[in-house]
Amino acid sequence: MSFKPSFDPKTGRIKTLVRLSFFKGFEKTASFENGALKYRTNGLIYKNTDEGKAQVKVINEAIKHFMASPAGWPGKDPAKFKEALSDGPKGRWPLFDGDKYVNDDGDVRDGYADTRYLKLTNDKKIKYRDRRGQEIDDREVLEELFQSGHWAIAYWHLFGIKDQKKGGNGMFATCDALQFWKRDEVFAGGGISDDEIEDYGDDEDDDLGGGSSSSDDDDDDL
Repeated sequence: MSFKPSFDPKTGRIKTLVRLSFFKGFEKTASFENGALKYRTNGLIYKNTDEGKAQVKVINEAIKHFMASPAGWPGKDPAKFKEALSDGPKGRWPLFDGDKYVNDDGDVRDGYADTRYLKLTNDKKIKYRDRRGQEIDDREVLEELFQSGHWAIAYWHLFGIKDQKKGGNGMFATCDALQFWKRDEVFAGGGISDDEIEDYGDDEDDDLGGGSSSSDDDDDDL
């Protein structure tokens, strides 16, 4: 059975097929020092494919619907609102441009060229299901199926923040469940980000131990 992305206006549920990246969905982690602890993964969407364009279209439909709702920002222009909130990978917007996700040298991060990506997080545990929709009880199987590089259907909804004490306006993607779709080449290093590598300075002898086509062209794109 082929996958078709969807958005249900009644429930707010969005379903998209993503390639997992920087997957940290089994234990809570922070995306930066002193940041909120959450279950998290990025979800890559290849924007130059027909499938990717269809997914971006569904996501934009969901964003526009949410913004017009009482929980969102009725009356605001979605394109201008996006411009104000999506400044770089630390922006407060649900969908990011992978071609703008660069390292300190200005190079696009491995695996992110020609993609859009979702920052999927949740304070609560994410549900995990196999391709048939059944719960997975075996932790080893779970860890084999869900890792950076493999594909999964993400079930998620939009969540808005307006409180200045919480950073001001922001729209985020809350991941409710991940359903295994297929294996793919696992990303090197398990998807570790360069930002996680700390600077410990120069080696000191006395410190040595003894151990060892783009959707940007679509009229309805935000």
